Amino acid sequence: MRWIVGSSLRSRGWVVILGAIVLVFGFSRLQNMPRDILPEFKRVTVEVQTEALGLSAQEVEQFVTAPLEQDLLNGVAFLDFIRSESVPGLSRIEMIFERGTDERRARQVVNERLTQAFAIPNVSSPPQMLQPLSSSSRMMMIGLRSNSRSLIDLGVLARWTIRPSLLAVPGVANVSIWGQREQQLQVQVDPARLRAAGVTLDQVIRTSANSLWVSPLTFTEASTPGAGGFFDTQSQRIGVEHTQPIKSAEHLADVIIEREPGAAAPSGATRRLGDVTDVVENHQPLIGDAVFTDGPGLMMVVEKLPEANATEMIDELEDALASLDLEGIEVDTSFFQPADYLQDSLDNLREALVVALMLLVLALAAFLFNLRATFIALVATLLSMSAAVAVLWLRDETLNWMVLAGLVLALVIVIDDAITTVYAIRRVRTRRADEEDEQAIGRRYLDAILAVRSPLTYGLAIVLTMLVPILVLEGEPGAFMPPLVLSYGGAVIASFVVAITVTPALSMVLLRTAKRPRMAAGLGWLRRRYGAGVAWSTRSVAPALAATLVLLVVGLVTLPYLDRGDSVVPEFEDRSLLVQWEGAPGTSLPEMQRIVARAGQEISELPGVDNVGGHVGRAILGDQVVGVNS
Repeated sequence: MRWIVGSSLRSRGWVVILGAIVLVFGFSRLQNMPRDILPEFKRVTVEVQTEALGLSAQEVEQFVTAPLEQDLLNGVAFLDFIRSESVPGLSRIEMIFERGTDERRARQVVNERLTQAFAIPNVSSPPQMLQPLSSSSRMMMIGLRSNSRSLIDLGVLARWTIRPSLLAVPGVANVSIWGQREQQLQVQVDPARLRAAGVTLDQVIRTSANSLWVSPLTFTEASTPGAGGFFDTQSQRIGVEHTQPIKSAEHLADVIIEREPGAAAPSGATRRLGDVTDVVENHQPLIGDAVFTDGPGLMMVVEKLPEANATEMIDELEDALASLDLEGIEVDTSFFQPADYLQDSLDNLREALVVALMLLVLALAAFLFNLRATFIALVATLLSMSAAVAVLWLRDETLNWMVLAGLVLALVIVIDDAITTVYAIRRVRTRRADEEDEQAIGRRYLDAILAVRSPLTYGLAIVLTMLVPILVLEGEPGAFMPPLVLSYGGAVIASFVVAITVTPALSMVLLRTAKRPRMAAGLGWLRRRYGAGVAWSTRSVAPALAATLVLLVVGLVTLPYLDRGDSVVPEFEDRSLLVQWEGAPGTSLPEMQRIVARAGQEISELPGVDNVGGHVGRAILGDQVVGVNS
């Protein structure tokens, strides 16, 4: 330490310049650090969802989940444990990998296994591997409503225009749509009408399928469109464009019903699909829907990738929505935006820190009684915090509440280091600077700093040793506490380094020509009172025992009022309230919509409630794996 302090004093110019660079760099990086509410506490997880619309939960488990989980995905490399869930129409398999596994390698080994998913029964859509999600996941809930457009038109616009625009925003992992209604031409069959007309259901199915250029039904002719996409002349090949002739329900209703294979041509009038069925434009059976207090609509849920900057992503999402031409559509983004709460909290914290720094300057000026010494202590404090932020930025840490809490906790030690070092230097200046040469001044500074910092080095070692057990905690404490510990430890170490390098160099530059220090009036009064108190308390053991007894009684009395649970997860004053409703199994979607809409209407009438919205059931590739009774 003697060599470090001595070198800093000799090269004080370079040390001050380096400190200024670190100060500017740290605070400039603070503006660019990704921000989030909580640290990323999830382990590397890969989720696979398989849509099997029309199957019950038991059938999904038997035909989809069990083959995928046990025969295909169980036993992939680096896998720690696997769990699955089956609900009506959906299979969900979640794989948690060993600690330290690279996320890209985990996703690669799962994707390689999914290439063999063709071996499972053909009763579902292909399995989909979801994008990696942040621990906080949901970043925005967007309500879409319109008085001039139908819900089907709104769903088409949301799927083909709004969702791709939002997915293009950096940091967005997924956008799921509750209440998505796919535009479909449906042939609705009445068995009595078919029987009266002498038409079979097989004829209706074949006629509807063959009216398309390409049909997914493998037993129809339209399932193989053939090779008629071009024809050759003597000198050129001419391409043939297949234009879909069916544009609306009316067009489909005009299609002539095919006769049974091998049957003779009908002797009566030609029958069309519209004669024996109802051909309408409608949507698929819903697996979930959005619920609002002022009419039907769609709910879009935006989820973010890990380490994405929440505040920047929200701003870009707002810009993306504003750039779309959504005439006649009401877009409401006020339902859920945790980034707003984060930004408001950061603004409040910024104001509190500014006020705290102003009070610190006033306190230092009152006790040190020297503007130069006050400036040095303030610069040392800011430089220590800036150096800690720079280290966090180099480690790609996210600016979240646990990091901020660590920096705030370390602020006390940082300020103490700055004041004790400056005050130790000022105490040895009993003569004017021009009465000593530069080497003598350097030796006096060196002795003063070593006298103060040497004992504090053991204190620093003790503090850092106490932090080690926290870094090996498991579960929720092990997920939340490391960012706090790292930011706290980084700030303390940075403060120690600044105290033995930059503070002596800056003191040598600014205080060597200062006048002889005077004792501040407030400090002198405190010293006299402190000395009198120490003398009184050391006359006998009785004062110490009495003070210990009083503190013990006060602590036991106040202990019950400090019990707020055993959770180490911080509680934040978020303005969003989540209310989950669970209906009895088998409750229909319309009934759940009625219950939730009524509850939302009553909640919206409560004082202080700004907006109410929600969703029932689930969405395709959404984060909720529930039935319509949830």
